[in-house]
Amino acid sequence: MAEGSEADRAALYPRWIAPIVTWLASAGPNGVTGRVFEASGQVFGIAEGWHRGPVADPIDDPTKLGPVVADLLSRARKNAMNGQDFD
Repeated sequence: MAEGSEADRAALYPRWIAPIVTWLASAGPNGVTGRVFEASGQVFGIAEGWHRGPVADPIDDPTKLGPVVADLLSRARKNAMNGQDFD
């Protein structure tokens, strides 16, 4: 990534990952289990297996994630493994 543009490098800064990590470590994500979040300066979303699920604009403030995550979860596919839904 050293050869990427400044914008490319900025999209990978920890400031885009830290909010979801902070939010997941807080009391906010009650009931959020088995999910993989994708976070960068280009996208914030939930992985659905090998498919990107619903997305929102990138967020760098963990206090603003709760409603956005709730919306993404409401629009995401159910948790599944080997073709079996867990929700």
